[in-house]
Amino acid sequence: MEKNIRQLDDIIWQLDLKVDNESEFIAPYLIKAQNDYIIVDVGPTCGIKELIRQLETLGVNASNLKYVFLTHIHLDHSGGLGTFMESFPQTQIVVHRRGTPHLVDPDKVLWQSSLDTLGWVAEMYQKPMPVKEENIISIHDSTFNIKVNDLEFNWVETPGHASHHFSFMLEKKGIMFCGDSVGMLIPSLDSAMVPTTPHPYRMESGINSINLMLERKPKMLAFAHHAIRDNAPSLLKKHIVQLELWKNCVASCLDKKIVTEEDIGIELSKIDPDSARLLNAPDNFGGLRKALVGSITGFINLIKKEGEQA
Repeated sequence: MEKNIRQLDDIIWQLDLKVDNESEFIAPYLIKAQNDYIIVDVGPTCGIKELIRQLETLGVNASNLKYVFLTHIHLDHSGGLGTFMESFPQTQIVVHRRGTPHLVDPDKVLWQSSLDTLGWVAEMYQKPMPVKEENIISIHDSTFNIKVNDLEFNWVETPGHASHHFSFMLEKKGIMFCGDSVGMLIPSLDSAMVPTTPHPYRMESGINSINLMLERKPKMLAFAHHAIRDNAPSLLKKHIVQLELWKNCVASCLDKKIVTEEDIGIELSKIDPDSARLLNAPDNFGGLRKALVGSITGFINLIKKEGEQA
């Protein structure tokens, strides 16, 4: 099997799209349910050609790809969906109700807000195309259950990183697909685990979401960026501690008039070895490092907002 396709399990693959020629960045999961398939997130428009090529290599086609499960609708997760659906017109999409209007009409908010927030990165991802509303299953409750042949998935609303974020458990395996709600985990950086807290990050909601996942007792976590790891309870608890560490550090930096993301990153590197490994990583981790800088921005804005409300 080619190196960009990794079989993680008897029914799970990870498809590295090598967006901007960067590995361990954007890599959707593919799940097999008997003779049918589910893909978890699809990545941005610029990666769809490669995604379809990899799916064809694995024998996935328009007749056996039954669902796209979206953890949330940020461009690196759903931006290519409209283009993707041109090749998979019967596939159904499961997504948070708040995400639906932005998939149907991405020009109105999703694309412009992405340009404002991400700048050249959004342009590199390329513009999202509209999705037909009849293909969308909108989740209106905080929990959702769906069975696909022999597999059962239980979804739980996990805001914090985004208000429209869901995570879901593959019950047969005890794997929680957590999207960006528990940060990123980068295998080749000694499994560095770092926050994904872009503006407007909601820390209280984020920690509540992690606790909801802990209540469901997953065995493993499937990080959207970019691996499946066991010892899920330990990782979830570790991330809560990390978030609190970051908040205290960023608040201290702002008190000391250390205000730029780069300078705050230096201070974080002194107390968080995981973040230090990414901040000091080679240039081929540029996209992940930019995401980490965006996470620092999220905390800066969070602390400033709390100061205004005090």
